Amino acid sequence: MNPKQIKGLIMVFIVGVLLLFPRMGDADEVIIITNKSVPVDKLNKEDIKNIFIGKMTRWDDNQRINFVTLPKSKVHEGFLREFVKRTPEQYSRHWKKQIFTGKGNTPKSFKTQESLINYVANTKGAIGYISPDAISDRIKVITVN
Repeated sequence: MNPKQIKGLIMVFIVGVLLLFPRMGDADEVIIITNKSVPVDKLNKEDIKNIFIGKMTRWDDNQRINFVTLPKSKVHEGFLREFVKRTPEQYSRHWKKQIFTGKGNTPKSFKTQESLINYVANTKGAIGYISPDAISDRIKVITVN
């Protein structure tokens, strides 16, 4: 085989692999949402992490932060990877340790995005995450810095 044929085969292989496997980032994209009462429109990733590991418990107006999760979903996995920098197992262990030491309670969780959205829309200070295709006008979408 000459060098041009080898390059051609490599290109065919690469294109084939790219076509066979969808982009992973698209499936895991996550939107941070809050109740409309929450006094912020932007959060940085560190703030989001601190909220969801229980270190940040109050909004700027002293309103209690009420965070909720969507475990056992691709959205949850993407959220943890992007913002909390933990696997679902590591996140679960973190909360088991918090509960065992008396430093926290199990985060409220939901089985569906719709039930999570309903809770966030109806609970002052609530924050959660959803996939972009589940956005509703009943909640506020937070910009992430």
